[in-house]
Amino acid sequence: MFLKDKVSIFKIPQTICLNCNEVYSATEHFIDSKLLVIRSSASDEDASTASSAGEYESVLNVGSDDLTKISESISLVVASYTKKRPLLPNDEVIIQEMVQNTSMSGVIFTHDLNTGAPYYVINYDDESGMTDTVTSGSSEYSNRTLYIHRNSIDKIRSKRFATLLRAVQELEQVMGSNHLDIEFALGKDFTPHLLQVRAITTRGSWASAVDLLIDKSLQGVHDFVGERLKGVAGIYGDTTILGQMPDWNPVEMIGRAPRALSLSLYETLITNEAWSKARDIMGYAVPRGQPLMVSLAGQPFIDTRLSFHSFLPKSLSSEISIKIVNHWIEHLRGSPELHDKVEFDVAITAYSFDIDDRIDRLIGGVLNAQEKAEFKQAHLEQTRQLLIDGTPGSLQSALQRIEELKVCQEDRKSNKNRPTISSLFEMISECIEFGTIPFSILARHGFIARTILSSLLKTGIITKSEMNQFLESIETVASDLVRDMHSLQAGNLSTANFMSTYGHLRPGTYDIMSHRYDQMGDMSSGSAPVDLKDKVKTFKFSKVQELQVNKLLIENGFDNFNSDNLLEYMNEATVAREYGKFVFTRSVSDMLELIAEFSHGLGLTRDQISHVPLSEILSVIKNSSHETSWEVLQQMSERHEAMHQVSLAIRLPQVLTDQAGVYIVPFQVSHPNFITHKKVTAECLVLHSNIAKESLIGKIIIIEGADPGFDWIFTQEIAGLITRYGGVNSHMAIRCAEFGIPAAIGCGEQRHDLLVKSNKVQLDCSAGLINILH
Repeated sequence: MFLKDKVSIFKIPQTICLNCNEVYSATEHFIDSKLLVIRSSASDEDASTASSAGEYESVLNVGSDDLTKISESISLVVASYTKKRPLLPNDEVIIQEMVQNTSMSGVIFTHDLNTGAPYYVINYDDESGMTDTVTSGSSEYSNRTLYIHRNSIDKIRSKRFATLLRAVQELEQVMGSNHLDIEFALGKDFTPHLLQVRAITTRGSWASAVDLLIDKSLQGVHDFVGERLKGVAGIYGDTTILGQMPDWNPVEMIGRAPRALSLSLYETLITNEAWSKARDIMGYAVPRGQPLMVSLAGQPFIDTRLSFHSFLPKSLSSEISIKIVNHWIEHLRGSPELHDKVEFDVAITAYSFDIDDRIDRLIGGVLNAQEKAEFKQAHLEQTRQLLIDGTPGSLQSALQRIEELKVCQEDRKSNKNRPTISSLFEMISECIEFGTIPFSILARHGFIARTILSSLLKTGIITKSEMNQFLESIETVASDLVRDMHSLQAGNLSTANFMSTYGHLRPGTYDIMSHRYDQMGDMSSGSAPVDLKDKVKTFKFSKVQELQVNKLLIENGFDNFNSDNLLEYMNEATVAREYGKFVFTRSVSDMLELIAEFSHGLGLTRDQISHVPLSEILSVIKNSSHETSWEVLQQMSERHEAMHQVSLAIRLPQVLTDQAGVYIVPFQVSHPNFITHKKVTAECLVLHSNIAKESLIGKIIIIEGADPGFDWIFTQEIAGLITRYGGVNSHMAIRCAEFGIPAAIGCGEQRHDLLVKSNKVQLDCSAGLINILH
């Protein structure tokens, strides 16, 4: 009780700390309270390199007059220590007055545990009313995390958090330390209660001077964001929102803090120019010369104002377009949980049979009746044009360009002269022209097809079950991979032939550190998967549905386009998108290997070259220097590696709406995209990049994102899939629908962090639940 008379803001409940050698004499002690909590205070909790949530037991609501229950609870806490290891001399048990009527409880770290970054990290529960849900690791859906930069508490708008952090700052002064691990509870009147405090002992692993480096970087981000939020001539919208998952969802493909080569490769091939050229070809309005993605302290963000601008038909007037973009920006600001669903739940990107309802829901009173009619007609004309073969923005035209890339790849492969590093310029150019631009068109068709399919569900023409049946009937390149893996494992296909087709795939398409399939050794071992023939069911409209769809098509002006044509389009749009990705990623993979070979010849490792931006590599190739190529790239690598370490330590929100968000950072609560209506309970297995050495059969697999390089997991009978990032129409969402695998795509950072520590999970897609069992 050293602190009781030394702090004025925190209220400290009556507390007794007992060494485990003394606990059984606890009946001699007395706390004047109706209810007690028996808390763990193990000596190795203080030495943990991460939160000790869930490690040891605590027992709440123990009657102070129930000596038997007190004794049993103490024994339960001590037993949780000895389950893990023998008792240690400094192991303690805390008997404490139970704080009741709480509005929030949790744990505060006064610096980031892993990096030492200057943040107050608040893990809290403001729903259950309990005081141990964060430390016990339970109450998954009510636990939240908030990062607040240590020098920015004056920017906090919330009274409860402002009060709490004032109490924490006073506690730091009293204890003479700003490296504390604090358990707290907040009363209904926001009175803060101090339940436990200990020192953070992970400082030895922190990088030196990280505080100053982060402060400097955040000031730069703050200034950059301030400029980016302003209106820009030629771009619809008065302001913008920056997000990591809208549109081209970079965090899903290259990670939250990618290395310099991955980030710059993604920019060069897609988000600098290819994205807008593709949409221009398809008849969308695009702001000329604008890169879609920006980098904030090395972390990728999409400028959603540019996305919303480019989702509008170019025939639409600027007056109407400005109103719509401003409305969608405000919609996303008010509902940031939709950041990975903007194409379906924020914006309207194509014509559909339920477009009137979508206009009412997603535009509302922003437009008058005449303007709504113009908006609807513009989308109708554009979508109708895109569904006609032969137009530059059609599926067939884009597929023809993809086939040209495939020819280029085969020609280079058959050429007697191996590509040299100077071939990189040509490979980049042809990958953009014949790869990422047509793929961008195919991807947009995939969204259009999904929008039309969903409208058939909304109008009642098909049921949810029939929608799932249609999605499961689609066979993409993933089905080919599964069949060929089956043949490989059965000895009917040689490893050489298998790798000739699939060897370029890597679980990290833009990551030179991720091994390709043909670098992973033998893939023919393990249990052969079940043949797919029994899993694929062809979907066809019933006679009644055919009549209904044909009537809709005629009423909506889709002449010479019937129900069979529509089914074929929706199927082909999904297949073509995945095929285009499969082809162009071969070029990406080959480029990375060419860079790796070049750097190896200079004496640089993959790790070193991964920190060098693509532009610097190209500069070395085409320009002589007073220094050797090794010296230039080595220095660049060291510089960007240091910057990358700072980037990893910086916390930014997934959805950034204002400058204050640079310093006040909540973990975005994401609503997963559930695939199928199935329910499964199974052990879970976390995968990173390489092929797992153990069997995946019957397990729920947990991965970061929806990279095509993870398609090999479908060669085994996995029970389910959960990803940290991903949208309803992302790569893995399509794959799981194709194979009928229950999945939660895009569960979010916080839920993912809890799941990776679990052993068994129940995935209930029908109810939209992920339950951690143990």
